[in-house]
Amino acid sequence: MEQLKQHYEKLILGLAMLALVYAAYIIVMDDSEEKIEAQVLERNKPDLESKKEMPEMSMAAYQATLARLENAKPLHLGNPHNLFNPVQWRVTRQGTVLKVERGNEIGAGAIVLSGTKPLYLKVEYRGITGTGPNLRYRFAITRESAKNKKERLRVTTTVQKENLKDTRNLFTLLNIEGDREAPAAFQVKLDGDPETITVEKGKPFQRIDGYTANLAYNTPGESKSYVNKRVGDRLFFAEDGHNIVAIGEREVVLSTASTSKRTTIGLP
Repeated sequence: MEQLKQHYEKLILGLAMLALVYAAYIIVMDDSEEKIEAQVLERNKPDLESKKEMPEMSMAAYQATLARLENAKPLHLGNPHNLFNPVQWRVTRQGTVLKVERGNEIGAGAIVLSGTKPLYLKVEYRGITGTGPNLRYRFAITRESAKNKKERLRVTTTVQKENLKDTRNLFTLLNIEGDREAPAAFQVKLDGDPETITVEKGKPFQRIDGYTANLAYNTPGESKSYVNKRVGDRLFFAEDGHNIVAIGEREVVLSTASTSKRTTIGLP
């Protein structure tokens, strides 16, 4: 007993270790948790085995949203959207104050295209001149779209045989169809033109190579008209120059000199 009193802490430590060993045994051997879990699974087994199918999802709302996005109207911030394009007030030469709200009240946007006229390239076979070794073929050529006014006039030229140029250096005769003294058609390549054309006897070749345009500019204080204008011509109105850069069958494209802005004017 005296020794126990002197070393009582060892006794306490031994009892604590015995308690821990017992607790560990109880935990290892206790199967109450597994039993509870088995009971829960058994009770819920019908619910687990039953199949629950999700209802079919309706995509109508999403499809309607996508359809609206595909057919959405573009956001227009041009005139007369005044947040980015404030209304301008212009004073004309006559002192008249003009309100520029939509942008086409003055300048290139105010010009009107009243009509266009086609410019043709025409090549016509005009018969034979000379006989024997001096036999030559006569052609009449009209180039209405030429830049030089003199080149727009109809000219007559002759050529002797295949693979030779005509006397005016306008084309090269590539081939003669039919009898040399009574040809039916010719294959011709015009100078500077990549296309080979066919000129038939009694049927002139004709092709549209450009257009002229008639335009009018009418605003308060200024009224002008322009007739038979061509690509490259310069118009002056609204205190600015406007170059014609293109003419189509139904439209004209102008380039304003001060801003380099291009404006397309269509037929009404």
